Amino acid sequence: MRLPKLRELKEAVTAVFSPRFTTRFPAEPCIVPEKFRGKPQFDLDTCIGCGACANVCPSGICLTATDDLEADPPVRRLTLNYYTCIFCGNCAENCTTETGISLSHEWDLAGLDRGAMTETHEFELQLCEKCGAVIGTKKHLVWLYEKLGPLAYTNPSLLIAKSGELTKKPQDVHKQTQKDDSPQTSDFMQILCPECKCKLNIRL
Repeated sequence: MRLPKLRELKEAVTAVFSPRFTTRFPAEPCIVPEKFRGKPQFDLDTCIGCGACANVCPSGICLTATDDLEADPPVRRLTLNYYTCIFCGNCAENCTTETGISLSHEWDLAGLDRGAMTETHEFELQLCEKCGAVIGTKKHLVWLYEKLGPLAYTNPSLLIAKSGELTKKPQDVHKQTQKDDSPQTSDFMQILCPECKCKLNIRL
């Protein structure tokens, strides 16, 4: 019976004189590993508000995308409630631009006010000029234009979204000059949703 007790005593004495295995937080800052998955963080320079991160969020309430069509102008709000985050990394892995959102090294997220643990970012929406359906954020359309390069010239909607100043002019001219229901040249210089664009091509 004495040997086990002596072994335990030896381990206790060794532990007392050995370097500590835990950190001294909060007395000293804690340095996390390089691949540590902490609080999700938006990069507003590259985030285009597409909502892909909200679509793949398994918690369902950590990341949400809401379109407010009553606002002037209409906006999409991406809301991050990081107190419900499970730090899975799906948002970063499925980001359209690959850098719009990432998991930072910020891990000390404890708090008493949930309202302070929420952040919201707004992105202006682009609506179909014919039916008013949501096409996407304007920033998303511009990103597609730049990503496609010369291929973007096959899509008038992307060209107009990139210019940023022809959005309503073709439609206004169209209303003033059109005398029948036949397709006009100005119809093709509008930002249209896929359904309206398909109907326009079928009418030809």
